[in-house]
Amino acid sequence: MQLIDDRGVPIDAEYTAEVDGGHLAIVLESMSGKSAARAARNTDYRPALELLLARLRDLGAVVEAAVVDSLATQRRQIPEADRALLPGPVRLADEPDLPALRRHLTNAQMTIGQASDARRPGNSTKRIRLRLAVPGYGVDDAERLAADLATGFASQPDHAVQDQQAGEALLAALGIPAEIVDAEKTHVTSTSYERTSGTVVVRRAEAALLARYRQSIAGSGDHRLLSAVGHTDLYIIETGEIIEAKRGAVHRYVRDALGQLLDYAVNVTAPVGRLTALFPAEPSNADIGLLHTYGVDCLYWDGDSTFPRRPAPDEAREAMRPLWAATLRK
Repeated sequence: MQLIDDRGVPIDAEYTAEVDGGHLAIVLESMSGKSAARAARNTDYRPALELLLARLRDLGAVVEAAVVDSLATQRRQIPEADRALLPGPVRLADEPDLPALRRHLTNAQMTIGQASDARRPGNSTKRIRLRLAVPGYGVDDAERLAADLATGFASQPDHAVQDQQAGEALLAALGIPAEIVDAEKTHVTSTSYERTSGTVVVRRAEAALLARYRQSIAGSGDHRLLSAVGHTDLYIIETGEIIEAKRGAVHRYVRDALGQLLDYAVNVTAPVGRLTALFPAEPSNADIGLLHTYGVDCLYWDGDSTFPRRPAPDEAREAMRPLWAATLRK
């Protein structure tokens, strides 16, 4: 697969996407110079790697591992730990400087696979493998990921499928068994509806997450408020805190929580002292920063029994408080 840059110009660098265990991986082929026997190959290796990182960041990807995967290291059966280019997983949304990350990945290659008596550093454009976790892409989506990265025009996810998958993952993490219950029951943890592809189970994963959170604050005066735009998920009387829970922690759910909280704030009659978005995992730093810009706290489940809070700066909350007290349909 060949990349097309943002101007529509092809980039001279080849890559493939493939299944790598339970992950997807991008393999970027090495660069070689021109010789008497062959023409130069993959001459745009460095800009291609930087563009791949940028487009993977746009997809919310995490680089679980990056390793040199050259024929030389394969022949010598060098262990993966000795071919690693990163000390651990990297969530690209949290990387403030992708060119610096690209330089790290290329510079780190220079000594990998080199003979112990080599007098000069090796090349920095070897064949590498990026093992990935990409929201919305499973192990059957290698071709789709490769095509989406080639142009930067990722196909839009099916939100119903994304919601179903996020809900199932959250309930599985909470240890709640799968079941379908009648849609007319109130406060249920799941319901179902028909689609042409079959019955899709829509789970009230947010309700299960809220129930776990309420256990952690037992004794607080927690209620739901009815506003002109619907019921809030949770309202803590003592602090005037409105809490909105989401089944996922990717940008789409962060944006939805932010919009709903601001909508509730100006459509309830009870005092509003704090707005908080609750997620089943920690969102990216960029998304937490988005919440903080509007004075909204981030609360997330740690997968065990506690819910760490990333509070908004006091100055942001105070700046937003007059807007929360605004009257639209009160």
